[in-house]
Amino acid sequence: MIQLNPNWRSKIQYLDTLVEWAASRPEASFHDLWEEAIDPEWLPYLAYAGGATREQMVSAACAVARLCLHLIPEGEERPRIAIETAEAWAKGEATTGQVKYATAAYAAASAVHSVAYAVYSAVHSVAYAVYSATYAVDSAANAAYTLQAGIESQLVCATIRKHLVFERPPRPKGLTIWQRLAKESE
Repeated sequence: MIQLNPNWRSKIQYLDTLVEWAASRPEASFHDLWEEAIDPEWLPYLAYAGGATREQMVSAACAVARLCLHLIPEGEERPRIAIETAEAWAKGEATTGQVKYATAAYAAASAVHSVAYAVYSAVHSVAYAVYSATYAVDSAANAAYTLQAGIESQLVCATIRKHLVFERPPRPKGLTIWQRLAKESE
């Protein structure tokens, strides 16, 4: 569970479409914006504003990159190894050097550019956490569309939300559509 940064609204920046959308909803809570955002590219920026750590961002980016693993040719293990190494780093179980080595090994054998970029961005997030996680999410969504993989942005958003959970007071209402989608994808 991520402790919400009380100054989250002032940290929403860098992505004009998200900044404009959030500004158009001045009364919305962080959780309202988090649950209602429909663009996968927005969520890493919101997560950063909300207080997510580098490790949490890398973990979420790896989960998104895993959505594209089925596009990798059979027998090609380097993308999976790169993702697993980045996940290990996020848990404190791998060094930055191990992540760079796994990333380089995969990048050298890349067959599908968009998927490669998603995986590369996820593991390269050690150095550029917020930006790389954003690119990984965006690239994973683009790979899904470009390669007709059937991965919709809703699934990408649900995956990110599943891995980046922010503290919140209990809501008396029922589940939002996004929460239902996230539960269905589990």
